[in-house]
Amino acid sequence: MSKNTFFDLHRFINLCRKEMVEGWKVNLLRMLLMYGALTVFFIFMGFIDYERATTLMKDPVVEGSLRVFLVAGCIYGCISASLIMERMKTKAGRFSFLMLPATSFEKYVARWLVFTVVFVVAYLVAFELADYTRVVVCSLSFPDVKGITPTSLRLLFLWNDGNEIVYQSASDVLISVCSYLFLQSFFVLGSTVWPKNAFLKTFATGLGLFFTFLFISTLLVKALMQGSTNVNWNFNLLDAENVYVASCIFFVLALFNWILAYYRFKESEIINRM
Repeated sequence: MSKNTFFDLHRFINLCRKEMVEGWKVNLLRMLLMYGALTVFFIFMGFIDYERATTLMKDPVVEGSLRVFLVAGCIYGCISASLIMERMKTKAGRFSFLMLPATSFEKYVARWLVFTVVFVVAYLVAFELADYTRVVVCSLSFPDVKGITPTSLRLLFLWNDGNEIVYQSASDVLISVCSYLFLQSFFVLGSTVWPKNAFLKTFATGLGLFFTFLFISTLLVKALMQGSTNVNWNFNLLDAENVYVASCIFFVLALFNWILAYYRFKESEIINRM
């Protein structure tokens, strides 16, 4: 048995394997639910756009599916992150999880990898399968329509070719990724605080914090603008430099939430052992 009381690679790999093997049925079901929801949505979009079309110069569903990919990915990612500590919901689940021969750090990172990194892979597979299902179903339903094509995710990164669909520059991609990481980390933290109904409770808390921040910011701006009518407020939120600064802030906040979630989980382990 390893004497390392913080992290042992061999022990960690065994733990990750155990997480994947024990939860494969539930995780597969969740992936199928994602696939099913995306498929229904894509086919619905296809039936609307292809109904009156004959020959397509450009598949109209592609742009919509790319936007759905981003929005649905964010929503599903937050839901997945909120399930990291689902084993802590019941007494039997807590006991089983606490008795695993691994450190708190290894347990936390193993769950984090499954519900964040592995989730991304599962979501990509579900999206591609749903998109190809849309192509097959719509091609059979509208045999006279030419130009029904699958969606290529590389279209998200073609801003230099004059074919911008979603992103206009690399800074747009960066702010999107960092914003997603921040939101996801917030739900990871929420899962360690509220193992039961983590998504709903974290969402409600986040909504409350957002409106509180918005209210305080509005009051501060009004206070600063009073008696300052001659001041030139030359600030462009979409300026590349400001976007990079905002991206760094979101990434730092994401790291803070992940670290705080680990210590909250470690604290809950100590409490549940007592």
